Amino acid sequence: MNSHHLHRLNRVISWLLAVMAVANVAWLIYLGRHWDEIAFRGLQYVAMLLIMQLPYLLKRRFRIEVPWLLSLIIVIFCFSALIMGDALNLYGRISWWDKLLHAESGILLSMVALWIIHVLMAENDKYIYFNKWFLCLFLVMFSLGLGACWEIIEYTYDSLMGTNTQQFMATTTGSIFTAEDIPLCGHDALRDSMQDLMLDLAGALLVAIYGLCNHNRLIERYKQLRAGR
Repeated sequence: MNSHHLHRLNRVISWLLAVMAVANVAWLIYLGRHWDEIAFRGLQYVAMLLIMQLPYLLKRRFRIEVPWLLSLIIVIFCFSALIMGDALNLYGRISWWDKLLHAESGILLSMVALWIIHVLMAENDKYIYFNKWFLCLFLVMFSLGLGACWEIIEYTYDSLMGTNTQQFMATTTGSIFTAEDIPLCGHDALRDSMQDLMLDLAGALLVAIYGLCNHNRLIERYKQLRAGR
């Protein structure tokens, strides 16, 4: 798949998301849902559309080329989280949906870290990244660091918007809760955040182990690509 085909696919998906957004919001209005839930669901579609434009923004403004496969994986992941998880409320309907995505996010963030390393090496030829132990440490720390930042964002969003993205409610795993829902207390209230970070770590370790086992082959391939320029 080349960039032209990816751009056309992006445009088709964007139109489908717009249609889904209108249909979803209209359905919530018909059901008589509260305005804050309607706004929250609609915001997920807006966020998804913005994320889909990010690779093109990086290419246009900073001349950074994001591999099409990585772009596609990010779009699929964000669609699973923002649209299926929040907008369509799979977080509330399937209790393990959030955990599945956090396990995947550890792998995805590590792949992003590998891409960043590739960009840095291509631009500056920093051979420090050829050290496989440093590479594995960077992958794990990068994934955990962004995972922790995401938990801070969720905590802040819950505090400002009155949502349940950190799943601190005992009676629902959905991002929207009602006055009838019961919050968790004490140590249990920390369970979701800690499990999310542990899953981020597990996904990052899988990619780090892969990089460790295939490090010499990957570096040799990189050297061949550099020599062929």
